[in-house]
Amino acid sequence: MSTGKIILMICFILAGSAVHAQLTPFYSATNDKYGYKDGGGKVVVEPKYDLAYPFTEGIAAVRLAGKYGYLNESGKEVVSPKYDFTWHFIGGFATVKLGDKFGFIDKTGKEVIPLIYEEANNYHGNCCYKGMAHVKEKGKWKLIELQE
Repeated sequence: MSTGKIILMICFILAGSAVHAQLTPFYSATNDKYGYKDGGGKVVVEPKYDLAYPFTEGIAAVRLAGKYGYLNESGKEVVSPKYDFTWHFIGGFATVKLGDKFGFIDKTGKEVIPLIYEEANNYHGNCCYKGMAHVKEKGKWKLIELQE
């Protein structure tokens, strides 16, 4: 077998395993809930969530009983549903809301910026404001810095 064919075969094997590693949300009409399947169609997370979002940066938001949390790519809850709203992860951080206050968490669920703001836009992980986020405090918008 030629070197080119061997490399091509290795690429197909790696691509196939990458497809199977990614979980995707699915809806179950049986119980009106969402879960996650792997690329081969195997159920990894049984349908128990009211909403299930696609993964970004290896983390997916889910909603259960009106509260939001996050799962990792193996289907484990890394943040139990407790927030009133969440955003997807950008640059390792996500905006979360609890009651009427906003803050930021990292992928472990640690609140890296306390929930003290009136409003917050999702963290800017890769644009002109890299490492910054817009927040509203005392009626005024400002930029704050987040550290990875």
